[in-house]
Amino acid sequence: MKILIADDDPDDRNLASIAFKELKLGHGIEFVHDGQELIDYLKHKLILKGVLPDLILLDLNMPRKNGKAVLSEIKSNPELQHLDIVVFSTSSCDEDKRHSLDLGAKNYVIKPYDYIELLRILKNICDEAQVPRSVN
Repeated sequence: MKILIADDDPDDRNLASIAFKELKLGHGIEFVHDGQELIDYLKHKLILKGVLPDLILLDLNMPRKNGKAVLSEIKSNPELQHLDIVVFSTSSCDEDKRHSLDLGAKNYVIKPYDYIELLRILKNICDEAQVPRSVN
């Protein structure tokens, strides 16, 4: 299973990478640094008939194109609207959560500040998405 993480914060990307490896879910993880890069990545995959991600973890507050705009664009594209997207943001604003779910996000998860909690949350997200664990 391929997971794509869209997050502009290098520390958050690094922690996610470490956590996925610790959970033995580190296979098929890719990162993009902002919303526009995510859209470009997906369009490139469509043009090349490449493998699209099975799950996208999407930060809301990113440069060039924020997560809400990205979510809206993906869900309005018939070739991409099937993608599972979990918003993974520091925003605890009810409006952000409601709007993201209304736009078609599968779930809305607030980023934790604790590494152990991050492990638990990422495991739950992957369990819900049925991401297989690696054996090594």
